[in-house]
Amino acid sequence: MTTTNLENIISRGHYLIINKNETYLIHQISNKAILKLGRDVIDLKAAIGQPFSSTYKLEPIPEKKRHYTLVICNDNQARNQWSTNGCGTDNKLITDDSSSQLLSTDEIIALKESGESGQNIVERLLENSKTFQLKTEYAQEKYLKKKARKYCDYLTIFKPSIRLITDVLYKQQTLPKTIALRFDTLAQILCRVNLDPGGKYLLYENGSQGLLQAALLNQLHDNGSLVHIFSLTSEQNALRAVKAMNFSETKIKQMLTVSLDEILNTKNEENIPEEKDEEDVPNCSDDKKRKSDEAYTQIKKKHRPITSTDGLNFIKSNKFDGLIVVCREEPTEFVKTLLPYLSLSRPFVIYSAFREVLVSMYAEFKMRRDVVFLRLTDNFMRYHQVLPNRTHPDVTMDDGGGFLFSGLFVAGTK
Repeated sequence: MTTTNLENIISRGHYLIINKNETYLIHQISNKAILKLGRDVIDLKAAIGQPFSSTYKLEPIPEKKRHYTLVICNDNQARNQWSTNGCGTDNKLITDDSSSQLLSTDEIIALKESGESGQNIVERLLENSKTFQLKTEYAQEKYLKKKARKYCDYLTIFKPSIRLITDVLYKQQTLPKTIALRFDTLAQILCRVNLDPGGKYLLYENGSQGLLQAALLNQLHDNGSLVHIFSLTSEQNALRAVKAMNFSETKIKQMLTVSLDEILNTKNEENIPEEKDEEDVPNCSDDKKRKSDEAYTQIKKKHRPITSTDGLNFIKSNKFDGLIVVCREEPTEFVKTLLPYLSLSRPFVIYSAFREVLVSMYAEFKMRRDVVFLRLTDNFMRYHQVLPNRTHPDVTMDDGGGFLFSGLFVAGTK
């Protein structure tokens, strides 16, 4: 079997994108091949050796409650079909309360734990609903989709891609610990930096869980290079997206890591004597805080990138084709430091979730003579529902696209 075919086959140690009930999650298949999804335990051994994008039915294990194994099936089998037997003309006679469903919560849970299929559970709900036949056709369709998502016993395993990983991380955002980077914003960043597959790029990222690194590595060819500049305040799972892409060792080696403090030539040891002077005064609360901070730092170090000597030497001996800054902190000062590492007429892009940060940077950079074509934009995206007689923009939307500040670095005095 060729290498290309092996990449499209599920194997142990690989990361997967699992879709169940229109809910996506990133999962690494371990040696035990067990997935815990809520209160359900799913055995994934049947998926090993199967191609990606396959659909599986969850078959209950008789001797264990809420334990399932996988049985491969086709997409037609996964599509649930229920007969509606007519519909109403409007919903004005329907009262939205719990009395419309004759089955109690305990009875529904008992059906689920007894191993009843999702198809049969939804059929039982329809049979015992007083108001389903009174609903309009659109309301019935909406009701069936809601119940199918809740009691669906099918899942699909996809090969990780930048688009899927971006969507998963965006929905799992935990502000302010991580950056909510939407896929259209990511596309704008890659477009603004004028990404060349064989180019050399400088990236400062803090908070996107490695999404920028994964996106750049995915586009770079074998002759391309990426230098990732990290901060000592990087999040714990700084390379989650890079791991999820199942990159080869050769691809990973195209990314060099360097600490921002080393580039700025700052030394943490300079503050040590002052800390010792403060410790001469006994203070129990300060001592506890110091130990807590040290323990937290040790935890962070386990997940933090490590500075490579090659990365420092590479920065000193090369000029880069683009600069990308995506972070949670105020980036003005270290953007000024990193700009001289760019080749002339090369782009830079800065992302921030806060407009005020980039507005002040825009005003300051307008006074400089070594940057041109400055643009400050707000990304806006709105989903549209496209259905017969029901095409309209979504009523609810998320405005978390963030803001982009970009320009070109040219010759000239500051």
